[in-house]
Amino acid sequence: MKKKILIIGGGAREYALGRKFREDARIGDIYFSPGNGGTQSIGENVALEDHTQIIRFATDKHIDLVVIGPQEPLIEGLSDALIQAEIKVFGPSQKASILEASKSFTKNLALNLNIPTSPFFIAQDYNIAREQVQSCDFPLVIGPDDLIQNMVIAKNAPEAQLALERFFVQEKHSRVVVEHFLEGFELSILALAHHQDFLLLPPCQNYKQLSGDGPRTGGMGAFAPTHFCDEAFRQKIASTIVAPILDEMVRQGTPFVGVLFVEIMVVPTEGQLEPYLLKCHVRFGDPECSVLLPLLKTPLLDLCEATIAGTLQNLHLELHHQHSLGVVLASKDYPYKISQGQSIYIDPFDEKTGHLDLGRIAQENGLFVVSGGRVCVCVGKGKSLTEAKNHAYGLVKKVQFEGMQFREDIGAL
Repeated sequence: MKKKILIIGGGAREYALGRKFREDARIGDIYFSPGNGGTQSIGENVALEDHTQIIRFATDKHIDLVVIGPQEPLIEGLSDALIQAEIKVFGPSQKASILEASKSFTKNLALNLNIPTSPFFIAQDYNIAREQVQSCDFPLVIGPDDLIQNMVIAKNAPEAQLALERFFVQEKHSRVVVEHFLEGFELSILALAHHQDFLLLPPCQNYKQLSGDGPRTGGMGAFAPTHFCDEAFRQKIASTIVAPILDEMVRQGTPFVGVLFVEIMVVPTEGQLEPYLLKCHVRFGDPECSVLLPLLKTPLLDLCEATIAGTLQNLHLELHHQHSLGVVLASKDYPYKISQGQSIYIDPFDEKTGHLDLGRIAQENGLFVVSGGRVCVCVGKGKSLTEAKNHAYGLVKKVQFEGMQFREDIGAL
């Protein structure tokens, strides 16, 4: 009997996961909750409002595997609830999800384990924080403890004061993390992990800013593999960052099972490249997921099941020998506010060279319309990074909607 999958989430990441599962002949029904206007072409969208409804649906439909995409359900304990109901789930426990739920927890963990990270302090009082930043070197990275995507890069003291006022006074956060800005280039490392055993996926480079010097976003594009991260450097990240984090989570009695995604800043230091931990995520990255999954020859189902069962050491990760590059198309007001309702037009394209991972898209009267910030990812494949890049930007030209934003330098070397 074919397996049934339930994917929690509704962005391009969840579309990419569903698309990859659909390649597997062993998989039958795929459900998305809530899904989006594109996922219904892969499977069926279902509206499940809370943990109770998700468990009831998974039980009634005899779901074989639940895959949780976004961090919010993980932080809220959905994995724990599913495990208690004896439903197989890919995603860490609520306690292990503190790695993403609290930036201060992760920064302190790095400090205690001697994991390289930028100097920082944790502010819990608005007025004291205003005084502390006066003596800091700029730029600074400032963000609330519980919303690590929502960061501000303050280039000077007035900008730092505005950021502190926003987070403490306007948004009423009780804890804010202030850290020194690191100069270098960002690297995304994803590891499938069961307690202390882990399997690294290919290294990926993500472009966080809306433009070269614009505001930070969830990600405007990515490519994999990265030319500058050879096996020796990858193992350095594994031994100095990934392994210590997983070991410590076991020691604390909160073992990690799922995908650990660490954002790294690679800093040139005395002629050497040194990896510094920026932050941790407890789920697949978006848009990293869109460029990593096409590289996998080993079925995604096998990877998920081995992670859950703790048999990663018995699994050989097979990869396609190719490059993958994704360009995010964002709506006109992203990342400042949500734009929606603009009609989306997609011209025919060659699916042998790439595909679209549909994100914040709805369907109205059979037509696609914008429903949020990051609308879709144009994913190009190729034998070289240049070929993948050309295919991805060729796809960009096939999509049109009012106010469309994208970066033109993804993969530029």
